[in-house]
Amino acid sequence: MTQTPGPSITSRPQTNKRHWLTLAGYVALGIVVTIYVVWTVLSANASPLSLRSGLILTGAALFSFFAYIALFRDAVHLSHAEVEWTPSWFWYFAMGFAIPLATRLVAPSLNLFGSGSPLVIVYSLVVTTTVVCTVYLYRRRKYTDLWASLASDQ
Repeated sequence: MTQTPGPSITSRPQTNKRHWLTLAGYVALGIVVTIYVVWTVLSANASPLSLRSGLILTGAALFSFFAYIALFRDAVHLSHAEVEWTPSWFWYFAMGFAIPLATRLVAPSLNLFGSGSPLVIVYSLVVTTTVVCTVYLYRRRKYTDLWASLASDQ
């Protein structure tokens, strides 16, 4: 009777090659939220300080954390794949969180936004995450074939 070996932790795939789709979805979400925020600022019928605006920005900010998790997993996947580009997820995270942190430190002291300062901080996270995802996807498309990763089964 032969004993079958247990599954090796290192041989199992740890990531999926389709995490970039989450990043693309967040770019679309960021554009829609930006259009909504501009509409609330310019419209006389809507307010950026309304409950609806707060819920939309909070939801988009929560989804940004999923975008960063997907970015990390995609960067790990690419580091194990045979491509010429190995992204450093740390720099994307650093820029993605440094700008909202700087906004958090600077916006209240400027007193330009009054009671809207928390919304500016949350919106800076949404905009920064959208830009980080866009830059990552642009560089990923430049160095890898995105559509081939959808077509292949592995």
